[in-house]
Amino acid sequence: MRRLRFVLLLLIVAASCGYSARALLPSHIKRVCIPTFDNETTRYGIEQSVTTSVTDAFVADGRLSVVSEGEADAMLRGVIVKYEKGPLTFDRAQTVDEFRLEVTVAVQFEDLRESKVLWKESGFRAWKSFTEVEGGASEDEALADAIATLASDIVSRTLEGW
Repeated sequence: MRRLRFVLLLLIVAASCGYSARALLPSHIKRVCIPTFDNETTRYGIEQSVTTSVTDAFVADGRLSVVSEGEADAMLRGVIVKYEKGPLTFDRAQTVDEFRLEVTVAVQFEDLRESKVLWKESGFRAWKSFTEVEGGASEDEALADAIATLASDIVSRTLEGW
């Protein structure tokens, strides 16, 4: 009898430990349009990099097709609101040893068929560290990594709600 209770307890615990990453989108949303992100920063050309990375992340995920506006069920709009480079760590002489690069975007995901905003986030941000010495990650590499993180986070927020 004790073993049976133990086995039942294990089954109950095991059944309650899962989570679901089911899509939170309405079933009619199959295609998304991603216009070029607006750029409110002084970093020239960043809007192209962010838009391309977000588009590529949706294509790689494969759950939504990326199409032109006329064919889309939904639209993902974005604005790059912050590009900031600042010191992260210092050496003994108080010289910057490592920098922190942060990119922040505001994003809105709209259901075009229902004419409603499904989600909106004003502070998606990602940061990466880098050094400006030979052999360290460069600012451009850190920017590419931060943008890739943002793109992944946007796809997750759109398709899984987190």
